[in-house]
Amino acid sequence: MSTKHDTAFALRATFRRFLGWALFPAVLALNPSAFADEASIEARLNALESQLKTVQAENLQLRQALGLSDTPGVAVAKPAGKASALTVAGILQVQAEFGDKGDPRFGSANDRFYLRRARLGVSGRLIEGFDFKVEGEFANSLAGGATGASSSMTDGYINWNHFNWANVKVGQFKTPFGYEFITSAPKLFTAERTLGMDMLSLKRQIGVQVGGDVFAKRLSYAGGLFNGTGANVSVNDNGKFLYIGRVSGVPWQGTLLAQTARWSVGADGYTSIDNGVSVAPAFGTTGKSFTGKRKGVGVDTQFHLGRLDLWTEYLSVQFDPSNQVPAARFTSDAWYLQGSYFILPKTLQGVVRYDTFTPNHSLSANSTDSWTLGMNWLIKGDDLKFQLDYLLTNPPADAAQQHKLILRSQVIF
Repeated sequence: MSTKHDTAFALRATFRRFLGWALFPAVLALNPSAFADEASIEARLNALESQLKTVQAENLQLRQALGLSDTPGVAVAKPAGKASALTVAGILQVQAEFGDKGDPRFGSANDRFYLRRARLGVSGRLIEGFDFKVEGEFANSLAGGATGASSSMTDGYINWNHFNWANVKVGQFKTPFGYEFITSAPKLFTAERTLGMDMLSLKRQIGVQVGGDVFAKRLSYAGGLFNGTGANVSVNDNGKFLYIGRVSGVPWQGTLLAQTARWSVGADGYTSIDNGVSVAPAFGTTGKSFTGKRKGVGVDTQFHLGRLDLWTEYLSVQFDPSNQVPAARFTSDAWYLQGSYFILPKTLQGVVRYDTFTPNHSLSANSTDSWTLGMNWLIKGDDLKFQLDYLLTNPPADAAQQHKLILRSQVIF
């Protein structure tokens, strides 16, 4: 038994010496300084094993960073093109409403549950200095309808981002008019935007835009031209374009009352010549379309101090119909004042907002005023949160007050 054991031990020692000499050139190439002395073959093998373990650990970390897995049954999505990074993301908002109808955006006075937003999109970037995004909406609008009966594209664009101060974006995306509108809906402090901002903003359009940041991102700008016919409409109503621009900046930021503080301001405007463009019915146009000239301007400012945020904004749009429908030139405007405060830091937030919208200053008693009292519970920031809003709306022409309760749960993934 002792002889067999000694023989096996000798064979293993011989094999290790042979393996050490066979791998010696490769190990020497990896780390020549490790073998500058007359170290033994055993020491060389130990060093090689250490090197291999390090490579294996780095390989595991790299696979984890890339989202790769050796677990059976796990599917890995890979880009078919040459994108250096590809991201699949989405948002789901499940909403409930109780009480009166509220403002004209809501479908009816019936209590209901529905999907406010259900979006899924893919975005990516290329090392040549381009990024892109395609996103679809699978839920219906605020007014309601058969949820899931149809889907539509929200964003679909290509952006050249080689210069931070001059990005060039082409496709369909948000137009830079109205601070509340360009702020992502899932990141707003209330469940719904104000009525006036919804009515007067230009939503998403198809076109081209140049924008960027300068002076260490203290000043931002965006300007472009679009068809002006709305989202997912590939035709232009005439040979004219919608021209729009926005500039915003941070005049001051620092510390106030031992808390971080920031003051931001912005201004935007647009002009358009239309031929039967669809507009909101609140303007009283025949067939919900408008033909003529439109000009819009807006100003906004935001102030942040610790847990406190204050927003205010004013938009005004002048309509000059060429066919006298609905009437001669008229102006529509809206403004709001909003305050929010974190009762519990980064977790429980209270919101108070007042807004007013006048669709036609040529007519009397046609303004809608609303108060919103809200509470937000941020479990994981905006990625997982619940919102509770109470809306008190005063419709035009002394109509009955509207009381509405909105509950929303939101997940961003």
